[in-house]
Amino acid sequence: MRSTPNEAKYHVVCRECPVERLFGTGSDATALERTHAEATGHRVAVGRVE
Repeated sequence: MRSTPNEAKYHVVCRECPVERLFGTGSDATALERTHAEATGHRVAVGRVE
């Protein structure tokens, strides 16, 4: 199923390694942010994109 153009997405980017993903929900993005940061100690950024 494709998202509509107005549907918000959440972009997760690690500032210290190549991890980068796009999610349809903020909770999924936050989950990756937390687990990656806890496992690696890396700084992770999450931003909402439209």
